[in-house]
Formats: sequence, structure tokens, C-alpha cells
Amino acid sequence: MVPSLRITRNLLYHGSIQRSLVKIVIAAWHLKNLNVGIGRYARELIEALGRVDQTNQYEILIPHAEHPFTARPNMRYRVIRFPLFRRRFWEQVAPLLVGPYDVLHFPYDSCAAWKRGKFVTTIHDVKPLLFPELRPRANLNSRIEDWLVGDRWQTIDQVITVSEHSRRDLLAHVPLRPEQVTVTSLGLDAGRFRPAEQPRERKPYVFCVAGADPTKNVGLLIDEFAALPETLRRRFDLLLAGDVCKRQDIRAAVERHGLSAQTTLVGVVSDRELVDYYQQAALFVFPSLYEGFGLPVLEAMGCGCPVICSNASSLPEVAGDAAVLFDPHERGRLADELSRVLASPELRDELRSRGLARAREFSWDRTAVETMAVYRRLAG
Repeated sequence: MVPSLRITRNLLYHGSIQRSLVKIVIAAWHLKNLNVGIGRYARELIEALGRVDQTNQYEILIPHAEHPFTARPNMRYRVIRFPLFRRRFWEQVAPLLVGPYDVLHFPYDSCAAWKRGKFVTTIHDVKPLLFPELRPRANLNSRIEDWLVGDRWQTIDQVITVSEHSRRDLLAHVPLRPEQVTVTSLGLDAGRFRPAEQPRERKPYVFCVAGADPTKNVGLLIDEFAALPETLRRRFDLLLAGDVCKRQDIRAAVERHGLSAQTTLVGVVSDRELVDYYQQAALFVFPSLYEGFGLPVLEAMGCGCPVICSNASSLPEVAGDAAVLFDPHERGRLADELSRVLASPELRDELRSRGLARAREFSWDRTAVETMAVYRRLAG
């Protein structure tokens, strides 16, 4: 029996968690883009709960039928569509259609206006509180939501977050008690994110995947990659994936540094393509200024890709001693680390081995077990 399932069995059949059936409703709006951490978290959590919990009853609410899940006897998947309305309307009304429940979980940062049981929300980070430019603009929908929900911190019974750093930030910036915030770290699907069986012959490249959020700090990677000694830089291409490729300032930086010939911007990619890019990369670089967790770092390690990442926020928790960390506020530091790692195949091999060992410490089954404990505790 694998360790995560052994832990699950112990939790289910021993101690205080051996209680009556609990009905859990999960409103899984964010399934459309699995390259975004919230979408991947929602899908992987639901699948893992199905693997480790055959006891409790689940109602999984999804906005589209294009997200098939594994059939489970205790999981009911309900497609709920409202053709004229978006997320804020959907998330308020959809849970009202399923009848009574013990726990309602939004696996993303939002709040229910009406609840028929305990309410849990997953807040991955407090980035909008720390970076004012990222706060969504007020509009009619947000004003209606504020009017309906009122003081969300009075409505929320429990917050799940994904790192100790995010927990500290939450407790520092919002009116929650320490016992209201639980950490459940993210996991890795080792069946998909694994080293390639057969590396392909191609020019080696430095890889980065990121969203359009400016805190991803991808411009720094372009600047520091351009600052490498030319004899070293010419040996590697630069490959960028994700919504960051839509940003005109990123494209302009590539042209300004004369890197167009050796830079590829592939945009949003499929899950299979993402794994392939991780597997074939000589190095993965993640220069983010702030992360609630930093799932790409873990995914790259699982694929056997050496990692350089910033030492900001939660990233040292995820990387441990398996990545090269640098201060993203210190100009020239990333270029120094790029030069050191790219010039040394031996160091890349060492990072690859450390990363694979680190990645094995994280599993979605463990995430699900820890989340189940929150549900059970709230249901009482």
C-alpha cells in the first residue's frame, strides 16, 4: 500500500475522524485552464478525494461538461449552466440547487452569500492585498456581490491555504483567527510529471511558464539571459509558455535585447505539451516575486528538470535544497546563477537528482487527506 493511502486508511478508521457520513459540495468553477494553478488544484483535489475517500458523499458542481472526472459511487458530478451569467452569479446560485449539505467548499478565493452548512474557501495567496495594481476593478457585478455577501470574514468558517508563508500573510492582513486557517500543500501527479523515457535531440533551452501577472517577473529573466556571456548564451535558446506570451512588454524586451532568433513564445499549451517542455528543458527558471505555492517549480522537478527560482514568499518551502535560489530584487544575481548552472552539466545533474527526490515528497492524495480532515472537523 502506498504511504498516502495508508495514511488515509488510518485517518478514516481510527481516532476522532471515524464519524458519520458527511455531505460535501465543491463548486469547481475554475476548471477551464489547467495551466493556471487554481484550475489544476481544483481538478487534482477532486480526483484525489475520489481516490482516498469512498465514505463521504460529494456533490461536484461544474460549469461545463468538458471536464470529465473519474466515475465514483459517492461522487455526483452536476453540470450547472446559466447562459447569461458569469462566475459571480454561478457560484451564488449553483450551491442552492443541491439541497442541504454539511460543508460547502469554494476551491478558490470567493465567498457564498447564502450557506446551508459550514463554508470553506481556499485562498492561495493574498497577492491583491500586497500588490494594489492587481486588485480587480470595481464594477456592477462586484458591487452586487459585495452587497449580497456583506462581511465575508464573518461568513467564512475555515480558510484552506497552500503554504505556511500564505498562512502568515493571511493572518497579518485579514481578520481571521489562527485556528481558522489550515495549510494543505499542493501535490504532484507523478504519473504525468515524470522524466522523459527518451530525450529528443534538439538545441538545449531555458524554459519558463507563467501567467500574464507582472509579479511573475519574466522580464527579469529576459534581461538577465541577455546579459550572459555571448559564448554561453548562444548555446541555449529561451522558451516561454503561458499567458505571459501575450504581453507586449515581454515581446518588446525580447526584440530590444536582440533575442528574437533564439526565443520562442509558445503561449498557452496543453497539459501534454507542458510536460514535454519540462522534460526536454536544460533548465527551468521561475523568477516570481510572489507565490502562494509555486506549482511550476514542483512540476519541473518531477519531470527531471533542473530549477532556478527566486527566494521570494513560499518558493523556498517548495524548493527546499533542490533548486538554486536567488534574490529577485538584486540585479545581476540571476545572470550569475544562470551562468553557473548552464556552464556546468555536473551541477545540472545534481539539481536534477535533488529535484526528483524533492518532488516525491508531494502528492495530491496527501492534499486530499488533509482537506478531508478540515471537512470532518467542520462537520463536527
